[in-house]
Amino acid sequence: MDQLISDKKIPDWDNALGLFVVGRPDPEVNQFENSIVAEKRTHQLRIISVEYLLSLAETMNEYEVDHEDILAVIKPSRPTIDPVADLMARLVAQPKPEKAPEKEVSTEEENLGEISFWLTPVRGDEVQTAEDSIRALVADKKIYAFGDRTPGRRHLNPGDMICFYASGNGVVAHAKVASKPEKKKHDLTRHPDKYPWLFQLKNQMLYLDSPVIIDTSLRSQLEAFESIDPNRAWGWFVTSTRKLSENDFRILTRTEKRE
Repeated sequence: MDQLISDKKIPDWDNALGLFVVGRPDPEVNQFENSIVAEKRTHQLRIISVEYLLSLAETMNEYEVDHEDILAVIKPSRPTIDPVADLMARLVAQPKPEKAPEKEVSTEEENLGEISFWLTPVRGDEVQTAEDSIRALVADKKIYAFGDRTPGRRHLNPGDMICFYASGNGVVAHAKVASKPEKKKHDLTRHPDKYPWLFQLKNQMLYLDSPVIIDTSLRSQLEAFESIDPNRAWGWFVTSTRKLSENDFRILTRTEKRE
């Protein structure tokens, strides 16, 4: 940035912003973030993960937002927060996708309760990779934990099926939910204060050495992409926990459809 100013390619720091895009968290990134804060340069330097940068790009493509809206998110906040509040209001006001017609079920099926299918992303950090976290929790302890704001937390029920996407890799495990999430801590969960809602698992299957890669070919088979070009950016699909159709769950976990 200083060199660009020296070369007169940009006028000064007041007319520039340095954005660092990182692949995955590590100790150096955390130290760098702390140094930016300590040096009071948050108005000049910003950090974003590539996953969330792509998510912002997809928001711009899919919704009625423009370049200035995205800059309002990336740039340091001004005293007036109206632009960000306006962006949130417009996103909320966007029409939601039409729901597919509900499937008729027999009285017997209704009494048994409907099984839901879920995909949840798992991210690594400077201490533990996503795969190691999945191995420790899902395989060894048969548990997993959600945060207060994890989508679907209140709708997760025993009997549901859940698969685990290791960020930057693919779907590497799935299991059956054995209990509703309960607010309690476990020593093995990373950041227990951030993810306090613990639930039990059973019938877990891991395939860490042969993950299901969500490439263009696979995306073209998923119902979630029926009205979306599978060649376009797709990070929105694995950014947060989401409910899947049974068909999509079976494809993502290489499992047979129930009879």
